[in-house]
Amino acid sequence: MQKILVIDDSGFQRKIITSVLEAEGYFVMSAVNGRSGFDIAVKESPDLIICDLLMPELDGYGLLRLVREHRLPIPVLVLTSDIQKTTRAECLALGAVDVLNKPVKKEELLPALEKALGGKKRS
Repeated sequence: MQKILVIDDSGFQRKIITSVLEAEGYFVMSAVNGRSGFDIAVKESPDLIICDLLMPELDGYGLLRLVREHRLPIPVLVLTSDIQKTTRAECLALGAVDVLNKPVKKEELLPALEKALGGKKRS
């Protein structure tokens, strides 16, 4: 079973995304900010991180930098309510595999997630 780490300071968003992913057969872990999310990523080695961009303590930009600096082989999918092209470009430059606008729809999330996982099937 593939492991996905959901990092978002909004409990509501974490719950919705977790419900969608678990219904699709993924094992989901969660964190409330980038700092705790990074610690979980190092310990648990998820197959994918889904991360909000704007969070307290360590935001999505900081998480992307840490993942890159520590050479973690984990794709990061960023969610943001900031729809500026510069935001998307900066996230991609920092190593995000994709950037989706919030609130994210299941019909957008699942294809992006499967693409980020390299088309691997859930087991």
